[in-house]
Amino acid sequence: MTTFPENLPRWNQRQKKRQRLQRVSGVVLLAASAGGAAFWGNRLWPARGTGWVVCVLLAAVPLALWLLLDCPPRREQRPEELAVFNMDKATPGSVVLLAVTLFFWLYLPEGMIRTENGSLQLEGWLAESLLGFACMGLAVYMLVAFRNEVLFVAPDGSVECWNVLGQHRLVEERAAMVRIRPLLGRSYVCDAAGNVLYHFDRGMINTEPLLDWLQSQGVANTGTEMRRQIADPWPRVLTVLDWDEADRTPVHRMMPWLHLVAWLPPVMCQLQWWLLVRGMAVMGLQPASLLACWLPLAFFGLYFAWPQIFVWNQYPAKPRRRALRQILATPAWRRMHVSLGWTFLPVLGALLWAVLESMVFLVSHPWRLAALCVVLGVLLAVLCEKRRPRALHREWRTTLVLAVLLAFPMGYSLNLALTRPAFPDQGTVLEVRAPEAENYATDVRFLWEGQELSASLYQDPAALPRPGEEIDLCVRESLLGIPLVSVCSD
Repeated sequence: MTTFPENLPRWNQRQKKRQRLQRVSGVVLLAASAGGAAFWGNRLWPARGTGWVVCVLLAAVPLALWLLLDCPPRREQRPEELAVFNMDKATPGSVVLLAVTLFFWLYLPEGMIRTENGSLQLEGWLAESLLGFACMGLAVYMLVAFRNEVLFVAPDGSVECWNVLGQHRLVEERAAMVRIRPLLGRSYVCDAAGNVLYHFDRGMINTEPLLDWLQSQGVANTGTEMRRQIADPWPRVLTVLDWDEADRTPVHRMMPWLHLVAWLPPVMCQLQWWLLVRGMAVMGLQPASLLACWLPLAFFGLYFAWPQIFVWNQYPAKPRRRALRQILATPAWRRMHVSLGWTFLPVLGALLWAVLESMVFLVSHPWRLAALCVVLGVLLAVLCEKRRPRALHREWRTTLVLAVLLAFPMGYSLNLALTRPAFPDQGTVLEVRAPEAENYATDVRFLWEGQELSASLYQDPAALPRPGEEIDLCVRESLLGIPLVSVCSD
């Protein structure tokens, strides 16, 4: 028989209040879901798309029923038992999260835009509603889990468990080992055959006395190292990069000159600005845009030429307080290497902003352009990984992200450069949405060869064709099969 300390926190505190709070939350959520569906259904009817609004608002009914039905009474903790449970402060926090999410979720239909043909603009609202529903489901899960999940450990070794769904189970088998899942923050107590008997999460109350009791029972993996992994599963520092004189090459003599890479961003931004603003009148649209969008490849050229010097990540000398899985570098190693990542980001950000703001042509097959960009990005990342010296740490994640971001302007400009001269064509107008303010653009949605495209025009809506009428277009056919379309101006 095992005797647990008497001064440990007990589970009996405020359990009736937590049960009452869960039931009240369920009633409020049920009433708000049904009342919101009735209110917005009556207000938006008979616009097409109202049914979607009502169905999405009624989707909270199962969550409300979960709160109401999964609220059974619990027996009180016996004086000789050890209780492992969640903290009391988490329940009010989950109620606040549920209330805030519910308020914004019910207010979202106010931003619905009714078009001229009586339909509702659902795309943006559905995306926001799905995000709100996910946050609401998380709040309900937290509220239920923080009350229902509890372990009662008896002195004779038996353990009573209640899971999130309120299911009760009595475990009398002898525990043999403890396994942790760092990503979930969960520890599993298993028998000798590896079967899971019960589990507890990181942050629960009385986990240390539970581990002490398991260690006294001879359970493996309950020592100091396992407890450190449970409390902090991800190590803060993975490794420390140090400079070795054996890695010195003749290229390192050029270090004073290679440190001048820090001056590349302002110079390259000026070149890109000149090419996109002034260079088009001198060189033409296609050569200027192609050169401006492919100019940042100079950074990858530096990496391909001197991989012993240049790296993509920034390796600090001292560990950051809240960062996990860090890779540090000594001052000697930092003096012998130059980071390209933070130097490359300003140039990439300016290029992406310039391309997105100056996209005159609409892409008729965006998935083809996306596939082209992915191929270009993956190709750059693979080439960088091939050039990486084996002594250096892998940086494929940073390289892949930077390469895919650069691949968008590269792919768009490459497709533009391979297009033929524009020819006139016509499309059918589907919708003309008037601007909300005087200086805003007019959104025009039209159909061209089975593709629905949308353009923003700074023109008077009254001067544009009405829905069902033809609109003049300029089309550029591409050798890559990705036509570019624009609305012809007067």
